[in-house]
Amino acid sequence: MMNKLENRRLLVMLIVLVAVGQMAQTIYVPAMASMAEALNVRDGTMQRVMAAYLITYGGSQLIYGPLSDSVGRRPVILVGMMIFMIGALTAMFAPSLSVLVLGSAIQGMGTGVAGVMARTMPRDLYSGQALRQANSLLNMGILVSPLLAPVIGAMLTQLFGWHACFAFLLLLCLAVTSAMARWLPETRPYSAEVTPFLKRYSRLLSDTHFVRYIILLIGALAGIAVFEASCGVLLGGVLGLSSLTVSILFILPIPAAFFGAWFAGREQRSWHSLMWCGVNSCLLAGILMWIPAWFGVMNIWTLLVPAALFFFGAGMLFPLATSGAMEPYAWLAGSAGALIGGLQNLGAGLVAWLSALMPQRDQFSIGMLMFFTALVMLLCWLPLSRQPESSNQPVTG
Repeated sequence: MMNKLENRRLLVMLIVLVAVGQMAQTIYVPAMASMAEALNVRDGTMQRVMAAYLITYGGSQLIYGPLSDSVGRRPVILVGMMIFMIGALTAMFAPSLSVLVLGSAIQGMGTGVAGVMARTMPRDLYSGQALRQANSLLNMGILVSPLLAPVIGAMLTQLFGWHACFAFLLLLCLAVTSAMARWLPETRPYSAEVTPFLKRYSRLLSDTHFVRYIILLIGALAGIAVFEASCGVLLGGVLGLSSLTVSILFILPIPAAFFGAWFAGREQRSWHSLMWCGVNSCLLAGILMWIPAWFGVMNIWTLLVPAALFFFGAGMLFPLATSGAMEPYAWLAGSAGALIGGLQNLGAGLVAWLSALMPQRDQFSIGMLMFFTALVMLLCWLPLSRQPESSNQPVTG
């Protein structure tokens, strides 16, 4: 096992790479009302922009992962970033909602490579306890960009209009791609077994433990995606708050996810009990988000408190469940990372799209979806929790 303190420079580069995709998903949230007005559509339809991003972000990973196992991590990263820049240009000059959705979809298709590498490269570099801690550090670093993105988006929108959000993403991606081209080394193990794409996936999907981890991760991201997709509409369109206020309130639950990732990596409790803590936090959050809607109540606190609790649980589950799924598959790290990230984001995107089709007058829809995603997570974790801890826990030494 490699020392957990090694390769920090590569982890930082990976965090910056994934940050581009994270910012692309949330930077325009404070501008959603302005975008809807400019494009002459209702506020709720703007959720299609985020849903399209998540769907292609997830689906493209199913290609990038096996491809990176075959040709290497570095070339697929550079190709993916070039695709993202095409998407940013398309969105920046979008004259209609349909073109904006297309641009967002192309962006997601490009940054899907970052989603794969966020799970693959740590497995290239670490194993056992060091892998769990590397994933924890990675998730903590990734969570910083959603804190900054809405504030940047609100400022850019007020100064230059919503198009400036996509211009910023284009320039950021150009800088990151240039840095990657110059300094990123190849990390793919040269001894990796070469097998056809479909055979890799069939082997992984035949592992019921692996599949349950994926469904757990889909539920965790879907709950967050539903909140992110609905938050701007509910706070801005229903409660009538300004774009700057929406951007500030939008980021308030995110430190809870940061703390959850930290807690999962630093706390000395067993992996098994930490998994229970994460799942139960998400389930309780779903209940607390849904209950006020039954009484016709919605305000800042009924939205943000359950969201923070869900973000905390999801923040724990991302490194824990990802490590549990990836640990046995060092020789298929790219394909395993692709399935995890691809299906996780594809599933979350579909749930966000479903949310866009539901009424956005109160928090009933968001509460119902967050509760049912958490319930599915619990049903997936129960069979895993009954196994001896040594059989479903990442190796620690």
